[in-house]
Amino acid sequence: MLISYEKETERLRKLLSEIETDEDSDFDNGPENILEKNFSDHASFSERDTESEEDGYFRNEEGNNWKWFTSNDGVKWRKANFKQDIRTLCHNIVSRVPGTKGPAKDATSPEKSWELFIHDNMILLIVECTNIFIEKSALRFLREREARKTVPVGIRLL
Repeated sequence: MLISYEKETERLRKLLSEIETDEDSDFDNGPENILEKNFSDHASFSERDTESEEDGYFRNEEGNNWKWFTSNDGVKWRKANFKQDIRTLCHNIVSRVPGTKGPAKDATSPEKSWELFIHDNMILLIVECTNIFIEKSALRFLREREARKTVPVGIRLL
């Protein structure tokens, strides 16, 4: 069941007036139009919000004793920095520096980096297997220079 805004406002006024009459008369409740005063304050807050949104700047919420700036899209930004004099949690401490380790630190050229991964014995094995393949396929060629055997220097040059 949908209740219109006016009906809901009237219902809240009745509830508020019942509460005010039930309270002890020892306390001074102030003016009778407390609800109207609250609604007028609400309207002035929304007018300020609208003005600041139209300006496109951050809204300073100092009136509410908050320590935040609020942007137009609702993002909150702290006015003050976080405390810097607190202990760093153990899981936030970086114990190892990222980067290369061991012999890789000395590799300053692509050739030295290549030598870290491909050793001389690996190159000799590649040369040996390549020469076996060349010997098998040499029968298809008429000239010997088209099926020359390879050397380790040739593999390194690739």
